Amino acid sequence: MEKLYPLHEACRILGVSLKTLQRWDKAGKIRVVRTPGGRRRVPESEVRRLLGVEKPPVPRERALAIYARVSSHEQKARGDLDRQVESVRKKFDPRLFDDVLVVTDVSSGLNDRRKGLTRLMTLAREGKITDLAVSYKDRLTRFGFNYLKAYFENYGVKIHVVNGEEDRKTAHEELVEDLLAIVTSFAGRLYGIRSRRKEKVVRQVKEVFETAGHIPDAD
Repeated sequence: MEKLYPLHEACRILGVSLKTLQRWDKAGKIRVVRTPGGRRRVPESEVRRLLGVEKPPVPRERALAIYARVSSHEQKARGDLDRQVESVRKKFDPRLFDDVLVVTDVSSGLNDRRKGLTRLMTLAREGKITDLAVSYKDRLTRFGFNYLKAYFENYGVKIHVVNGEEDRKTAHEELVEDLLAIVTSFAGRLYGIRSRRKEKVVRQVKEVFETAGHIPDAD
């Protein structure tokens, strides 16, 4: 099956801007096909034709982004963030990549506006990374991993989850924090951010976790 290049990658290989490629498409100077999902792609044969038969497409440079996340500054202070980065870094041979960069966040896995995550999505969209590595799925997001995976793959970025099961203590600690964050958010919407009813609901939920021994020691 013929390889199909995303528009931004075809532009990179051909050395033209996206507007130029779109103009060629409208003028019929290049054949652009659509995937079942409606995405426009340029067949490799078209890229080769425009480059000249004797000039194969320039291999795409590989750039690896290592992403690590912790929920609290206390976790960062005790070195959890650095350990995540190193556990991922040692799984790869740096000689296989033209660039290796590290992106981190100190935020809940439920937060979809994390600066680091937003940066990763921008890097992917701009064609600046080819691979994304995380220690565990939950480091990238608490929920909706497959949606993010589809997003990155659409831009030709492969996601690597280097470990199987997350440390149960760390995962459990963060899950409790995330659940408390959800309760706090919804209670604030129902009763008002500064209302006594909201504080009462949050306090009651905390008490349930404390009774069960599930509130992290940091709290």
